Amino acid sequence: MSELSPRVNSAILPRFIGHMVRIPCKVLTTTDSTVTVQTSDGGEVLVKYSGDHGISTSYAEIIGQVIDQTTVKKAAVINLQSELDLQMVDRVIKSIHDPRFFSTIFS
Repeated sequence: MSELSPRVNSAILPRFIGHMVRIPCKVLTTTDSTVTVQTSDGGEVLVKYSGDHGISTSYAEIIGQVIDQTTVKKAAVINLQSELDLQMVDRVIKSIHDPRFFSTIFS
């Protein structure tokens, strides 16, 4: 079975160091090797990449491996619509990671 990649926000990200995650986010800035994104809870995460970052919209879902508490190494990008209600996304992420539901969803 391949590794699961749960959706996370910046507060939950540190729990997944070394693992693959999905980060629904708003793109803030880009450089030649990094993208800074705003997560659903308003935090900022640095996304490292090589080659093309692949982001073509203001909102995206970054799939990548967590390097440390605020950094992810990009594996893939899913471009999302031009508008995304990050507050609603954050409520869903918090529900998913609620101890009452997490093991049921990811077991």
